[in-house]
Amino acid sequence: MNRIILSLLVFLAAGCARSETPRAAHVILVGCDAMGAYGVQRAETPALNYLIEHGAVSMNTRCVRPTSSSQNWMSMVSGALPLHHGVTDNDWQRDNITIEPCLGNRLGLFPTIFDHIREQRPEASVYAFFEWTGQGRMYDLSVADSVVTGLPDEQLMRAAFDAFFNDKPDFLFVSVNEPDHAGHAYGHESEEYYHTITRLDAVIGELVARLDAEGMTDNTVLIVTADHGGLDNAHGGDSAFERTTPMIFYGRGVTPGKVIEPALLICDVAATVGGLLGVELPRECVGKFVAEAFTPRDGDRCYVPMPRIAPAGGLFREPVEVTLAADAEGAEIRYTLDGTAPGPASARYEAPLRLDAPALVRAVACRRGQCGPEAQASIRVAPEDRTPRVHYKYWKDMTAQSLPDFRTLGRPDRTGRVFEFSLDELGVEHEDHFAVEFASRLRIDRAGRYTFGVISDDGSRVWIDGRMLIDNDGSHTADMKLGAIDLGAGLHDVRIEYFDDYMGQRLELRYATEGMPLQPVPFDRFE
Repeated sequence: MNRIILSLLVFLAAGCARSETPRAAHVILVGCDAMGAYGVQRAETPALNYLIEHGAVSMNTRCVRPTSSSQNWMSMVSGALPLHHGVTDNDWQRDNITIEPCLGNRLGLFPTIFDHIREQRPEASVYAFFEWTGQGRMYDLSVADSVVTGLPDEQLMRAAFDAFFNDKPDFLFVSVNEPDHAGHAYGHESEEYYHTITRLDAVIGELVARLDAEGMTDNTVLIVTADHGGLDNAHGGDSAFERTTPMIFYGRGVTPGKVIEPALLICDVAATVGGLLGVELPRECVGKFVAEAFTPRDGDRCYVPMPRIAPAGGLFREPVEVTLAADAEGAEIRYTLDGTAPGPASARYEAPLRLDAPALVRAVACRRGQCGPEAQASIRVAPEDRTPRVHYKYWKDMTAQSLPDFRTLGRPDRTGRVFEFSLDELGVEHEDHFAVEFASRLRIDRAGRYTFGVISDDGSRVWIDGRMLIDNDGSHTADMKLGAIDLGAGLHDVRIEYFDDYMGQRLELRYATEGMPLQPVPFDRFE
């Protein structure tokens, strides 16, 4: 009997311990639009690195689909999914609702953490600073004590942080847009995109220095995250680059150096803010308090970022100098060029690599005996005497939002040859509303099952030996669809139909087989 009673007491004690939620006097939530997990890892971010080393980090936080801003900001601050809060896309307006919210605040909108703080802790103060004025249409901002919107990113952040130190609000929400703008304009692997993250990192560093200097680190929790990531010049698809965001915790009760392994959800942000401030979310919310940020470390697990490869890939007509970098103290980089997976025993990067032939650069950073996520860049260097083997036909003034019937298009506006199934050699980067048909023969040296992938913005279809293998049709941002087929050794006919609607364009054909990762099909495989 005594053993049973003792076991019951141990069980109850453990349950009580698990139910204790850490509290903080102040919570600061900083969200950076389109600052994906891979962007943070590859940009130079000394301030965020400091937070990671002295706090907790998840580089595997999932946002909701589609990976665009409105529904993800709403999920972040509500703790609910679009099926519950009703904000389904960037076209959502209060008078243009597809899904009715399952709960309503004073304005009939799904309640956010702002509403819950005001209702459950009326004495608490809530400040909201956001650069994108469109965010305000989703919230009842009358429950906030201070709202500032429309200022440029750095100005907005500094105004928000000044207000925090002057007034000491219980909750400060700050949202800025510039990574998203840079990603759309220059690409999510561009120097401009990384520079934007580095620039915002410096302002976050100013905040952290003030928190420490004014002795507020011990009663404040800072959370840095994003609404979504990006791929090429767009987002909205399901790639890891678009769907994965960082979540970084620093301050009161946060475990220094903790790397959070389980996948988190963007809805967990609101639940964590609420838990820290003693506020509960309604049952309709799916977000969970991120307790892992406040529990002991898992052995010696440490943060190791994905390295950055520059250039990030592409077709070149002369030898290319490739540089690798890892933004973590004490990290070294291991790489391969033959398609094999890199690891601790692979070649160590010590100087820029000069490539004069096609190569798949695969690299990992290693630190404290651990290797991080892999980066890849397909570098295709075509000699000057090489003849392009991919034929194309181009039609302009295609205004439909799906692929045309190419058999009925008539004479194309121009024809020619290019090295790859890609738009890069067509000179159409400033054009919209066109269609292209590509065709060539692909040389397969080893029989087997091959997986093909096509990334397109907008629609595309892939045909192999007269069979449609992949249908990626429709007007959409860059999205990849896959298909698998058994191929024998020899030549196989490949044809791709593509159309561009408007705003952004991309086409890339990839393939993989056993022992070979998914990668762009190099030009030297076409005949």
